[in-house]
Amino acid sequence: METQKIPHYVKPTLGRLHGGAILAREVSLTEEAIKGGGFVYFTLPDGKSVGLASGRWLIEHGYVCPHGDDLFPGGSQTYRLA
Repeated sequence: METQKIPHYVKPTLGRLHGGAILAREVSLTEEAIKGGGFVYFTLPDGKSVGLASGRWLIEHGYVCPHGDDLFPGGSQTYRLA
């Protein structure tokens, strides 16, 4: 993974992940989720909300890896640090 500048809005979530939390992604029909591709993000086990931009950035830039626990093949509901 290349050295990348981590956006300030991602750092709080990344800190929770380094502390052992897991990033979870859930399908939602809320207005917020629709803006974010149909998903909301939060960390487990604390249930704290993760902003759409932060969740997507962590996944798209390879900081977290899918755990493969989705209902359908090839997807994931949870992501762990890479």
